[in-house]
Amino acid sequence: MTSSLAALKQLLALSEAMLGAAESGDWATLAAHEAARRALADSLPASLSASLPTAMQAKARTLIEACQRCDASVRPLVDARLSELRVVLRAARAGTKAGMQAGAQAP
Repeated sequence: MTSSLAALKQLLALSEAMLGAAESGDWATLAAHEAARRALADSLPASLSASLPTAMQAKARTLIEACQRCDASVRPLVDARLSELRVVLRAARAGTKAGMQAGAQAP
């Protein structure tokens, strides 16, 4: 197995770990795995497919497609979390405004 193929397997393991973290709502772990995955992906050669023997290119494609499926499953979970956070932030801003207005009206 080439080092690029080993890196793709590690990329898939990180993608799967990200999905598990997102499913359990462990956003800090998800972010840590995502940072590690980004660094690993950035280390891969730009011409990855050309650097692999033809016989291994299909395996590489399978690993990349599995990573993409994990990403597709993570995205809606992250989007839902971001929506929740927007609601919380709006409520906090509304509470701050109300508190400031009440303070301004106090004698």
